[in-house]
Amino acid sequence: MALNPISEVQQLRNQGMIDNDIVEQLMRRGYSPEQIHAAISQLDSYAPQYPQQSAYPQPASRGSSSSLSAPDDAIYDRMQELIEKSIDEKWDELISEVKKIIEWKEKIEEKQNKIEFDMQKIKEDFNLLHQGVLGKLEDYDTRVQDVNTELKAIGKVFKDVIPTFVENVKELSSITGKIREK
Repeated sequence: MALNPISEVQQLRNQGMIDNDIVEQLMRRGYSPEQIHAAISQLDSYAPQYPQQSAYPQPASRGSSSSLSAPDDAIYDRMQELIEKSIDEKWDELISEVKKIIEWKEKIEEKQNKIEFDMQKIKEDFNLLHQGVLGKLEDYDTRVQDVNTELKAIGKVFKDVIPTFVENVKELSSITGKIREK
C-alpha cells in the first residue's frame, strides 16, 4: 500500500528522524522536493498546539517512576544516534584536516632543514673561497715585497757601478781619442 507523503513524513517523524533526514529518505523513495516540503509544511500547520516543551526529550533516570514512553525512548535514542553520528563525522573531518596540516608542517620543516643545510654549505664554501683569496693576496703581497727588495738591491748596485762605469767609459774615450791621434 503506497503511503502519501504526509503520512510518510508523520511516520518518519514518529521514528525520531529530523526533517533533513526525512527529505533525503523520501527523495530516495521517489517523492519530489516540492511534494516533501508541502507535506512537512502541511503537517506543521495542522500540528496541535501544545504547551512549550523542549524540542529534545529529556531522559529520565532508570530508577525513576517518570520514565519516557516507548515512542519517546525511540525518539531519544534516534536523536542520540544522529547526534553521535554527526559528531563522529565532524571529528573524522577534523582529524583529516589536522593530518593535512601535520603533513604540510612536515614538508615545511623538511624544506627548512634543506635550506639550513644549503646555507651552512654556502657558508663553508664562502669561508674556503675567502681563505683562498686571502692566501693569494698574501702570496702576491710577498712577491711584490720580494720584487721591491730586488729592485732596491739593483738600484744600489747601479748606484755603486754607474759612477765606475761612467769613469771607465770616459777613460776608454780618452784612450780611443789618443789612439786616433797617433
